[in-house]
Amino acid sequence: MVNLLTLAKYPFLQDAKIYVRNEGATVNELLTDPLFEHARSIAIERLENVLSKKDVGDRILSTEPERIMELFSYPLARIVTVCVGDDYFTRSYALSEAVHMYKNLLKEPLSFVFDVAKEFNLSVEYSDEMNEIRLLFTNYLTYAPTRYKKWKMINRKMDHGFISLSQKDLSRIIQEVLRKRINNELENRLPHNEALSVFSEEIARIKNKVLTQRKKHELLPLGKLNIEYLPPCLKNILSLIQSGENVAHMGRFALVAFLNSVNLSTDEILKLFSKAPDFEADKTRYQIEHILGKTGATSYKPPGCDKLKTYGLCPSEEIDEVCKRSFHPTNYYRWKWSKDKKKK
Repeated sequence: MVNLLTLAKYPFLQDAKIYVRNEGATVNELLTDPLFEHARSIAIERLENVLSKKDVGDRILSTEPERIMELFSYPLARIVTVCVGDDYFTRSYALSEAVHMYKNLLKEPLSFVFDVAKEFNLSVEYSDEMNEIRLLFTNYLTYAPTRYKKWKMINRKMDHGFISLSQKDLSRIIQEVLRKRINNELENRLPHNEALSVFSEEIARIKNKVLTQRKKHELLPLGKLNIEYLPPCLKNILSLIQSGENVAHMGRFALVAFLNSVNLSTDEILKLFSKAPDFEADKTRYQIEHILGKTGATSYKPPGCDKLKTYGLCPSEEIDEVCKRSFHPTNYYRWKWSKDKKKK
């Protein structure tokens, strides 16, 4: 059995689930029994930290009761997240739990990180001869962040189907696995009726905060850009970025190149990406300036509709009449702008 401190820090592990199950507490007991009152307050703290810190937060875990309450706060936080019933918040919660785990993994010995990776069905191995960590390339393709150049496979060493990477990068891969797992587990669950009653005030408060944050994102100033004129493909990419989702390289490239074509400045474009996971201002600025041609000889033009369809970025179910008459996002935007201008 893993020690209780480890279970409290990593409540999603199988041993943590077994511990909770062996304690025999029912969901209703977790929600109403005075014994778990502190766990309930920690669960709400986890969720409030999601919106303020993008991390579920640290707590003092020096005693056994503190560790037990921390452990039980995790399933309670998941229950309340479902009750909030907001996809944006669910994604944010999943990311916050995953980010918190990542920060903890950076302090762990490699053997523990390997154990977590294997529990998450990642095929990892350690080469004593080469003194390197290796991950099966299919796992890498599924979970590697695509934000920066270093994550492209062309910049990685591969041998017999395994990609070489550092302990820090393996921990980052595990972060992405947990984020997707939690989001997938919660997105289609129905709210627990008792939880809706017990946490009614807290749920209402979180919903108001989520609404405020969403409006803030929707009203994010983007220079001369009118978001209402964007075609569905770019609207979706923009929405994902501002919701804190990882977006594939071609999606980010298409958006940056388009924003440049409508004369947004580097700083205005940079502000957009500040909501993305793993945001690092210097690296993101370099990427943007490269696309804009400020660090190289080429200034890239935004891809047209055919290329966006090739990369799976065209949401066919959202195509409207303007889309059908356009062959390029800039044509769509200019047509919308022109039509709106005539109305005025």
